[in-house]
Amino acid sequence: MQINMLEQSYINISGKIYDSEFINLANVKNNKIELDKRTLFLTRKEKEALNSQQIKNFNNAIYIFKYKNIYGVVCDIPIDEYDSGRIKCHELVLPDTIQGMLSNLHGYNCEVAPVLLAHEKKVNYLSYIEEKKYIDYFMLEDIQIYVFCGKEAQKISEEFLEVEKLYVADGHHRLYTTSLSSFKNSVLSCLISFEYLDILPIHRIIPNIDAQLFDKAREFIYNRFDIFPSKTSLSKGKIRINYNGDSFVVNLIDLNSDAFWNNDIYRLNTQIISQAFRIFDTGKLKYISDSELEKYELSSDKKDVLIQTYPLEKEEFVECANNNCIMPPKSTWFKPKFPSFLIFKKY
Repeated sequence: MQINMLEQSYINISGKIYDSEFINLANVKNNKIELDKRTLFLTRKEKEALNSQQIKNFNNAIYIFKYKNIYGVVCDIPIDEYDSGRIKCHELVLPDTIQGMLSNLHGYNCEVAPVLLAHEKKVNYLSYIEEKKYIDYFMLEDIQIYVFCGKEAQKISEEFLEVEKLYVADGHHRLYTTSLSSFKNSVLSCLISFEYLDILPIHRIIPNIDAQLFDKAREFIYNRFDIFPSKTSLSKGKIRINYNGDSFVVNLIDLNSDAFWNNDIYRLNTQIISQAFRIFDTGKLKYISDSELEKYELSSDKKDVLIQTYPLEKEEFVECANNNCIMPPKSTWFKPKFPSFLIFKKY
């Protein structure tokens, strides 16, 4: 696997840490952030605050980071590795999202949210840190970042020459968008070993369901599936349905096929959402991560159907990806993710 140094990159040294979903692209001019009127989803005040944050430039760099007990690197990945199939995907990409991303690439010049790629090899990043051959170091909240440039960065990149595959944990749309671009040939990437990653479930919300429609769906489910009490622990093949105080666990039907066909999200979509609730456009669904579940339950709308899912096991994930199985969108939620707006890659 070819991983490269970031030819021209920046680190936001303001001390502000943003969620991984915050922002994907930005503009940098004369070594300063310059978000202008084209950035419509931020207010003028928000853009002024972001534009005032200090960034520091590093060329031909690779960044090693430590977050609590987790290590990884931020680097540049040639899109050729994705096109060749060595970067293994597992989720369907949405055409409307790709179209918007392609348009945005022309309006900005920096990636600021790295694609998250998992790997099976264990890399001793601590040994590089202990050699103290980094040229700069930053402590930003719980994240320690070590900047390696030139030959020292090249040594780190060589750790991955024997790695045959990387697995997309987050960033399918950004990778596919870059593969379609005529002027952008690499992707800002965060590489973390599977040993440090957890896969969390992504729960589904079907909004604004009429009580009569729910009763019909419930009758369909009770007639065709094995049903368990609400307090039954979830495991592979089991989902929990909640609606206006009614709650029960459904055992999805096993299919005589491979891991993909028995993937929980695929079976949920085909057996419950489309058949029981007659919803064929998953764009009508809302999604929440496991960490958001408790907050949602405190303020949930009584007309919303909440469907809780069980997370994919890492072994099942790897098997599906290696077999080129494309799962439905929002099948996995990997944790942790590298923050947005912390390391910038100019393209």
